[in-house]
Amino acid sequence: MNLLELSGAYAALANEGSYVQVTSILEIRDADGNLLYEPERPAARQVIDPRVAWLISDILSDDHARATGFSLNSVLKLDRTAAVKTGTTTNFHDNWTIGYTPDLLVGVWVGNSDREAMHNVTGLTGAAPIWHETMRSILQGRPDVKFTQPIGLAQLDVCSLSGLLPTEACQHTKTEWFIEGTQPTAYDTFYQRSTTGEIVLALPIEAQAWARSQGLPLLDEANGNPLGADSLTLTSPIDNTTYRITPNLDLSAQQLSFSAPTVPGLAQMTFFVDGIPLATLSSPPYQVWWTLSLGEHRFWVEGVMTNGETVKSSVVTVVVVE
Repeated sequence: MNLLELSGAYAALANEGSYVQVTSILEIRDADGNLLYEPERPAARQVIDPRVAWLISDILSDDHARATGFSLNSVLKLDRTAAVKTGTTTNFHDNWTIGYTPDLLVGVWVGNSDREAMHNVTGLTGAAPIWHETMRSILQGRPDVKFTQPIGLAQLDVCSLSGLLPTEACQHTKTEWFIEGTQPTAYDTFYQRSTTGEIVLALPIEAQAWARSQGLPLLDEANGNPLGADSLTLTSPIDNTTYRITPNLDLSAQQLSFSAPTVPGLAQMTFFVDGIPLATLSSPPYQVWWTLSLGEHRFWVEGVMTNGETVKSSVVTVVVVE
């Protein structure tokens, strides 16, 4: 897909989910102003639910939503409502930024014409500054126009971590938009009270190492049940998953993340694929990469605790096909 086609796809989001085929030439006139050519204007087609289009535009125009990756007040922010998305290809071959208001879309591609890779130039540092200056220049002096909100949306407060309805124990909430009928009905279970009455977190194993690094109290530890060797598990790959090798892509770039969270008292961790050690790590993050290979494969990790105890995770099986 080239930049013009991709920009046309994003234009459907700006146009409340209605897609109009991109037309490069609007008309041709001679020196006297006589019309020589005018293409037939294609009819608009509703390809996305207007509510979905509005939600995506609302997300892409939220400076706080992208703060984790780009920080607040980055070059993606204009002095008006504007949705924007960046993209960077593997090995920095090229990058793009596409952003829009309800009545203007600008797409920018940055790269080398010979496909030679650039050096650490991302969508934020390559295409985004061009997009920002172009949008700002064209829209200068025009009023800020909001995206038209369709009917059928509901707004309510949810617990920030889980996205479920807050309980009295939930310490952090936020207001979110939902398509009517999809809003959560279950209550949050991440925030709970320990046996001592302290508000603690009951998080999935994948998030527990992060919680400890942030100094957040965990439920089992608060109740006197420290997490240990029996918590050794894999966060990736997912059991019973099928992966496909892409024939036109360099196999060295087709790799699978093989990772596990840390547990208290762990001295080292060894990653195994089909019984063969892949790597041994003595400190987090416990993650390695495995190049895809045809067939069925078994993954697991084995750990050595500081007390010398050896532990093993459950086995995860994946299949790789052509």
